[in-house]
Amino acid sequence: MNEEQKFLSEPKLDVRTLLSVLAGIAIIFFIMPFVNSFIFYNTTDQKIAYYVSILASNSLFFLLILTIKFFRGLAWIEIGWRSTEVGRSLIDALKIWFLIMFINIVYIASLLARGVIPPENALLRLLTEPTLTMLLLNIFLIAVIAPIIEEALFRGILLGSLKKYCGKWTAIIISAAIFSALHLELFGFIPRMALGIGLGYLYEKYNSLLPAIGLHSFNNFLAVLAISFSS
Repeated sequence: MNEEQKFLSEPKLDVRTLLSVLAGIAIIFFIMPFVNSFIFYNTTDQKIAYYVSILASNSLFFLLILTIKFFRGLAWIEIGWRSTEVGRSLIDALKIWFLIMFINIVYIASLLARGVIPPENALLRLLTEPTLTMLLLNIFLIAVIAPIIEEALFRGILLGSLKKYCGKWTAIIISAAIFSALHLELFGFIPRMALGIGLGYLYEKYNSLLPAIGLHSFNNFLAVLAISFSS
């Protein structure tokens, strides 16, 4: 029995892992307002403060992943860090992205038709009119680091634990709803949940985080470029 078969035959993505990740997420979102208050109070440049805040939240989520991995004895392959077929997964990821963009356009158009105007998003201020250095930093934080951490947490651990108790599709939808809700942006909840469902589908189909990370990174990369050069 090779290493991957050994770990997969002794799954640890159980109810204790599920409770651990939910409790960890809750704790992070409880302490982040205090962390942000400290950051913004002690930083004169608001853009720098936003960067530090993003780094702080990503660091806490990465620490949560490492903590759960250590105390639950998880192997990286158990949370989806395994290779997969590149060609087919790339085609599926692009199909899902186009579907998500269609959902996004229809959703936004329906809201605008009803006179609903999206509120100002603090993150937009970080992305608009960037210098080259800021643009590269935005791409690194939003299109590289965030997708890796979020996919490992929400698909690898959360979805992986949920599906043992409520079935694959229910787990995909629940994890996508939590993923969207924790971005704390009501206007984009439905499009972001649709993205989460697509990411969960990719993860389940290929039993690997890599296609989901690729789609998530591609989506965020295009969003960064679109906002950066739209002003």
